[in-house]
Amino acid sequence: MIVYHYLPAESALKALRDRRLKISHLSEIDDLLELSISELSDLKIKSILEGFKNRVSVRCGIISFSRIYHDPVLWSHYADGHRGVSLVFDIPDNKAIQIDYRPESFIRKIDTVIQHSSVEETDLSHLISTKFSSWSYEQEIRMICDLNDRFCQIDAKGKKAYFESLSLESFGKDALKLVGLIRGARCELKPMDIAGELLAADMLSVQDAKINPANFQIITDNIYTLNGVKSFSACCFRV
Repeated sequence: MIVYHYLPAESALKALRDRRLKISHLSEIDDLLELSISELSDLKIKSILEGFKNRVSVRCGIISFSRIYHDPVLWSHYADGHRGVSLVFDIPDNKAIQIDYRPESFIRKIDTVIQHSSVEETDLSHLISTKFSSWSYEQEIRMICDLNDRFCQIDAKGKKAYFESLSLESFGKDALKLVGLIRGARCELKPMDIAGELLAADMLSVQDAKINPANFQIITDNIYTLNGVKSFSACCFRV
């Protein structure tokens, strides 16, 4: 499945340089259960859901993508006001969790908790796939990542940050296959800025975004290919 991951320009360069994307902790996801839990009047059910979220946050995270690139709101919110980029990935269909934007779906899941007084680990993907209808413009796709076997480093705030590896090779084993990059309509990155973070053996398809004055949607120019310039010795799998 082709999906799009929006980033500010510098974050995109770092992702290319390090060949990995940051995984979001479940506790950092602004929509995940937060509003629903806070609105629950049953303290027992509220406690069960809070405990479940805290338990799985220790071992699971997610990476968010969108199915689309043409919505200018996504570029404004997640790509630094069109100054960033969208990384284009091909991810396995069986790794892609499509979001259900119907609120009643969450109510049914709460009913299950009420009946069984527990939330099982197998419920994780179902809960993660639920968002409220106001978020539907994102057309989000999520991928669950097991933190136990992912690269980890301590960030500037002293917290653990986890990363998922990405590859540009079609034969690679990584779930994240980077197949393209779209520069935002206001992106100041030059092609050589991007090529400078790629290995000499790498080739990356790039497109430039612009706003269609007829309907304000994002459209792209013709695809051009960038060849990397880094030697293998300069590869930056950094720790």
